[in-house]
Amino acid sequence: MNFAQGRLDYGPPVAVIDIGSNSVRLVVYEGLTRSPTPIFNEKVLAGLGREVQTTGLLAADAVEKALAALRRFRALCDRMDVAQLWAIATAACRDAKNGKTFVAEAESICGTKIDVLSGKREAELAALGVVSGFHKPDGIVGDLGGGSLELTEVQGHRVKTGLTLPLGGLALQDISSKSIKKAERIVRTALQDALGAHSRGCICGRPAIRSMSCMAM
Repeated sequence: MNFAQGRLDYGPPVAVIDIGSNSVRLVVYEGLTRSPTPIFNEKVLAGLGREVQTTGLLAADAVEKALAALRRFRALCDRMDVAQLWAIATAACRDAKNGKTFVAEAESICGTKIDVLSGKREAELAALGVVSGFHKPDGIVGDLGGGSLELTEVQGHRVKTGLTLPLGGLALQDISSKSIKKAERIVRTALQDALGAHSRGCICGRPAIRSMSCMAM
């Protein structure tokens, strides 16, 4: 791969593939540094989490689209001489009955292990992303994706145990039959129940630090 003149040589590029409930994304960075600079960023809206809440399965057409995207991403990584590739998957893959089968095929295509994040781990990583990018953050980090919503309290460099709820955009469309009023009721009830259970952990009443899912929603 050719590098622009005048730029520091940080070694070969590295990349991350994020298999989300809404999109599948590849980001390639110019090297492994404290604050890596992206040199390529592409996502495909596969919609893996579209029907998981009601059918329990990843839809066949969504799986086909996601796997096709991963084949392209693998080819791009090879073309850009990517030295190391990390891959993660979130709510759709961890919740679906056929999630493990999909992940196994995806690993074969990507040539690397795919880490299927638990809801707790997803919440933690979202909070760590905010901690690394904000000066002395103090509040609640909200990570809204296609399949789930994670909420985590942060105070400076302290990250408390977060919670995950099936309130992502695609998940809500699924369980509400695309009714906005029904979706509002579902969200209100879920948040009241969850925040009530965590009231002693001080999640209630804290200011919000909003964060979109850093890779793929």
